[in-house]
Amino acid sequence: MASGCYYGGIEGGATHTRMVVLDENGSVLADRDVELSTNQWQVGFDECIRRLSDLVTCAKTEAGIAVDVPLSSLGLSLSGADNAEVCRTMEARLGDLSLALAGAITVESDTVGTVATACECGGMALIAGTGSNCQLVNPSGERFRCGGWGHVIGDEGGAYWISHYCIKKLFDAMDNLIPTNLDTSHVHQIMCDYFNVTDQKGLLKHLYSEFKKDVIAGMCADLAKCARDARDPLCLSAFRAAGHFLALHILAVLPKADQALFSEDSGLKVVCTGSVWKSWDLLEDGFVEALSSSGRAGVKINKLTLLTLNKPAAFGAVYLGAKKAGCHLPADFDKNAAVFYQYNF
Repeated sequence: MASGCYYGGIEGGATHTRMVVLDENGSVLADRDVELSTNQWQVGFDECIRRLSDLVTCAKTEAGIAVDVPLSSLGLSLSGADNAEVCRTMEARLGDLSLALAGAITVESDTVGTVATACECGGMALIAGTGSNCQLVNPSGERFRCGGWGHVIGDEGGAYWISHYCIKKLFDAMDNLIPTNLDTSHVHQIMCDYFNVTDQKGLLKHLYSEFKKDVIAGMCADLAKCARDARDPLCLSAFRAAGHFLALHILAVLPKADQALFSEDSGLKVVCTGSVWKSWDLLEDGFVEALSSSGRAGVKINKLTLLTLNKPAAFGAVYLGAKKAGCHLPADFDKNAAVFYQYNF
C-alpha cells in the first residue's frame, strides 16, 4: 500500500473525465480516464458531485491508498465550472465528503487547468473543439475570457461553427438567396452522405427536432478531409474563416495580459486544445492574416507561441490543488507541452 502525501487532479468534460494521483515526487500513482460527463450543467449539480466522489474513491484504490485516507490536495478542472460562485459551491460540497484535507480542494474551469498544465506562471488557453473558448490567466491569477457562449450566440472557429458555415453557404446557394461562385457540390455530397439524406428537407430533423450539436460538429472531419484532398474552395474558406476568428479571440483578451507574460523568449504562450487544431494546416492562413492585419489590440508583444499539451489537463488540476494546499510539486512544463507554431509581431 502506498504511503506518504497524495495529490489528486481531475479534468472533467462533457463526455470524458480523467483523474491522476501523484506522490510528492510527481510520480503517477493512478491514472483513470473514463467515459463520463462531469459537466454540472449536463448531469445536474448533485449527480456531478456523486460522480466526482466515486472517481476519487476508484483512483485511490488504484493507487493503493486506503479509502479513509484523505488526499493531501485535490484540484479539479471542469467544464461547466465557469464562474466563481459555482466553483466555491462545489469546493464546499466536495469538502464535506472529506476527499482531501480540509481547505485543500480547489475547483477551476477547464481552461484554467489547461493553462496550468503547460505554463507555470500564467498564459492563455484557446479551445477549438465542438465549440470555442479563450481564457487569459495572468501571473496574479486574474482571468479574462472571450467566447465560450455556446453555438446559439458564439463558438466561432469550433467544429460546429465550421459545419454550420458550410451548410449555410450551401443552403443559401441552393435557394439562390446568396449566390456564390464557389462550387458547392462537394459539400452537398458530404452533407447527404454524413446525415444519410438526399435533400435539404431531409436535413431539417437534424437541425431541429433531433438536433444534437456534437453530431453536426462531427461533419467537420469530413469537411477537413475534402479541403485537403480535393482542395475544395468552400471547405478551404470555412477553415480559413475559422482560423481568423480563433486569432480574434486572442486579440480580444490581449490588452488584459500582464507584461510579465511576454518576458520569456517564447513570448505569450497560448495552449491550444480541441479537435479543430488537428487541422492547423487549414487554419493557419486565416489565423496569421487576422494577427497581422489587426492593430486593435494596442499591446506591445514580441512573439506568440502556440502549444499543444503532451499531458492531460488533469496534471494542471493537480498543480492547482497542490498550490492551494501550500505544496510545490515538481513539474517539467517544457515536457508537458510542445510548440507547434510561433508568430513574431
